[in-house]
Amino acid sequence: MIPKHAQIAIIGGGIAGASIAYHLAKRGMRDVIVLEQGALVSGTTSHAPGLVGQLRSNESLTKMLMYSVSLYKELRLDGAAGYFPVGGVRLASSKERLSEIKAQERFAAKLGLQASLISAQQAQELFPLMDTKGVRAALWLPDDGSATPTILARALIARAQELGVSFHPHAEVTGLWSVNGRIRGVETAHGLIEAETVVLAAGIWSGLVAKTVGVSVPLIPMQHQFAVTKPIPGLANVSLPNLRDPDNLVYLRQRDDTLVLGGYERNPQPFSPDAIPGGVDPTVLKFNRPRFKSLHRSAAERVPCLETTKLAKQVNGLESFTPDGEFLLGPSSAVPGLWIACGFCAHGVSGAGGVGKVLADWIVDGEPGLDLSAMSPDRFGAKAADVSFVKRKARRLYSTYYDIRNPSEH
Repeated sequence: MIPKHAQIAIIGGGIAGASIAYHLAKRGMRDVIVLEQGALVSGTTSHAPGLVGQLRSNESLTKMLMYSVSLYKELRLDGAAGYFPVGGVRLASSKERLSEIKAQERFAAKLGLQASLISAQQAQELFPLMDTKGVRAALWLPDDGSATPTILARALIARAQELGVSFHPHAEVTGLWSVNGRIRGVETAHGLIEAETVVLAAGIWSGLVAKTVGVSVPLIPMQHQFAVTKPIPGLANVSLPNLRDPDNLVYLRQRDDTLVLGGYERNPQPFSPDAIPGGVDPTVLKFNRPRFKSLHRSAAERVPCLETTKLAKQVNGLESFTPDGEFLLGPSSAVPGLWIACGFCAHGVSGAGGVGKVLADWIVDGEPGLDLSAMSPDRFGAKAADVSFVKRKARRLYSTYYDIRNPSEH
């Protein structure tokens, strides 16, 4: 039975909501409830490709992702691991990209993250299926890895429940409840729930929920496609690192004896929800084969066996993107008591561990321990309510996701 009041109510039962709940309980906040409109660990968490990288251009974000990995390494669900530190390889197939990964190596060293330049041949030794044509060098990150997001999320839920947090699936939140401009709780299909603090971690639906108290959440769901191959001979007996080939706009990871391949095409498709649709998982849309063709072709150029290997599964999942590629994380200045945690720009699994920690510290201590000003939900001002602005910027960000970026510029 859903309680009628709680100190903190979290909207969203995916990996981010689970992590926030666990870290709040770990900090002694036990009167916490998590409300999920569908089944727990559904939505984006259920279909995320599961590549976990740590190196980003933002120092605070990189530290958050490093914390995520340290947490994921120790999580178990009925003895099963949800994180596998297979490492990650970033290829440089151009002079400009080589300069970028050299800068990334220096940036990583500054933060204490292991990263080293390796040759094309060394990269091929780590990922024997790849063709080294055009590769000048690569960046090797040994602590990066692959995740089974559903296991990580359920492990976090189990830990939070042990500390007293209650999780409530099929508890649809129909709106936020405020009095005199301050959060008082949430409205659900089961009635009002009083809460002095509400954390909005509802993924792509966060904007629809926030709108009920006049708060604009500047994110757009983008259609992110990837595919899983049929079994590849010999792959079950090896362990391959994640492979990112940004000059060709693609990524690959091993999943048992198959490969997962995806990327960021130049002509992405946004999704503009006016309401939360029904269905078992409304964050999965029909796969668009023609739109995926260019990414499949690029992946096959780098890993030739993909030319003849058939695909067993194709996914068109929705991922939240913001206008500038940074998270939406922190308190809402417009409605005291409301906290935002969404817009993870395809870093949701990588970031969830760190998101939970900094947000819990922020709520309990009054400050997050890191400079998160770049992630402020208020940073766009009045433009946050301009849907055309948000869509245009987010679409451009997605289409240039793998373009050259210098860490020193951020």
